[in-house]
Amino acid sequence: MKSRCPVCRKVMDEAGQQSSREGGFYPFCCNRCRMIDLGKWFDGDYRIPAEVKPEEAEDISEETAKGENAASQRDKAEND
Repeated sequence: MKSRCPVCRKVMDEAGQQSSREGGFYPFCCNRCRMIDLGKWFDGDYRIPAEVKPEEAEDISEETAKGENAASQRDKAEND
């Protein structure tokens, strides 16, 4: 049975799949593709869609504003 690497789409035959399993990167064809996928998770490229209620959206925007304000104050203090 053949399968494809989810990152580079390389076709792996049974021998390639076995090698990938032994190397610890299955379902990816190699460690490079495994790390690319991990980076996408860290960067937030993969997201689970969710409905945000209006009151939750207000809370999130207030928290974001507070975080941006704190960051700009920290940057200003570092530059002084």
